Amino acid sequence: MGNVWLVRHAQTSRVGVCYGQSDVAVQLGAQDAARSIASQWERTGQGDPPELWTSPWLRTRSVGMELARQWRVSCRVDARLSELCFGAWEGREYAEIARNDPDRWQQWTQNYQHSAPPEGETVEQLRARVAEWLDERKGGTADVLAITHAGVMRTARAVIEQLPYAAVVATAVPYLQLERFI
Repeated sequence: MGNVWLVRHAQTSRVGVCYGQSDVAVQLGAQDAARSIASQWERTGQGDPPELWTSPWLRTRSVGMELARQWRVSCRVDARLSELCFGAWEGREYAEIARNDPDRWQQWTQNYQHSAPPEGETVEQLRARVAEWLDERKGGTADVLAITHAGVMRTARAVIEQLPYAAVVATAVPYLQLERFI
């Protein structure tokens, strides 16, 4: 059975903004980010380039496509690897949301596992799609690498370790660092 590796996109240029399923600029170009990931991959000793996956958002997809070009492999785009959908709050500053939508903000922050931002999704929905993607990878023989997001990586940890999301929500997910999951 192959290994499943996940890596978070490069650091974004926006701080304090709710950008789950929005395209935002990153501080490192796709070529440099891909070089960093490829170098780490070589150090793992896994050999051949992995089966490559990415979420559809530019901060992940551009790196996945650059790796695919460098490694001469295909790159599959899968929406299940997307960050949590924040719906109507996408692209807004957290402080502004708390100020202008305080009731829904407070309801969501106090019950984020079961409630959703307006027009967004719940952590349970995120967990279901990440678990489905991981389950499909378990039967494969190739190593898999997915360029994704912090929320997806935390969720994958929770799924694999059979923990609630609350147990992993505060765990660190460094940018551009390979992490083996299966």
